[in-house]
Amino acid sequence: METDHLFGSRVRAATLETLASTSKPLTGYRLARVVEAQPIQVLTILKSLEPDLVQHTDEGWVLSNDSLRRFLRDMVERRENDRRTEKDELLSQLGLRPRRGHGRRRVRS
Repeated sequence: METDHLFGSRVRAATLETLASTSKPLTGYRLARVVEAQPIQVLTILKSLEPDLVQHTDEGWVLSNDSLRRFLRDMVERRENDRRTEKDELLSQLGLRPRRGHGRRRVRS
């Protein structure tokens, strides 16, 4: 399921996904940069949402609904796993080796 269709627009879905994926408040400007949208568009969306979904603090915007946070994190994780699987299959078809681990390489100390 695409969250764009679920939430009515790409920018609204991306804004909520970004808020769900971070543990600290983000400014409207920072959210706009991450989701590649205009700051006024992101701020309009955030202000139109119910206060029990998002809240504005002195440090920025936070997603305050834990159920929505879990739902969005699960959706993002599923989408990333599907993309990773598709990428691994394409690499295998091309005779290349897929990476064993996913995500960033960890630095050994």
